Amino acid sequence: MSAGVDKVWDVFSDLGSDPKYWSQIRDIEVKKVEGNTVERDATVGPRAFSHRSHQVIVLEPKKTIRLTLTGAPMEGVRTITFVPVGKGSTRVDVEWDLELKDVPGFVQAIVKGQIGKTTEEALERISEEVAG
Repeated sequence: MSAGVDKVWDVFSDLGSDPKYWSQIRDIEVKKVEGNTVERDATVGPRAFSHRSHQVIVLEPKKTIRLTLTGAPMEGVRTITFVPVGKGSTRVDVEWDLELKDVPGFVQAIVKGQIGKTTEEALERISEEVAG
């Protein structure tokens, strides 16, 4: 991203703005905030196939944001890692480790493809925000 890690971190760590960037998340209800840990419930997924998810988010300032989600049919972890690259640039790596429960095998590839597409779209939106 064409911005330093401070600016990139400010956008990513504003968890209240997640629906602005991550199109498949909505109806967020924060349950608890303790230090750098946030517990919340949210509706995730395309509207026709959405479900409630319990999420625990741990922020390690300017290094990582680790989201652990539970709630059928999807459980797992999304880790966002921030790597400063020079003075005005930051590499952002997003890694998903998900288990899809009660989802037929032939549908799992479609779901994982949609998660990848949603992630790319979120990164594009955030990149535009930090560059703007």
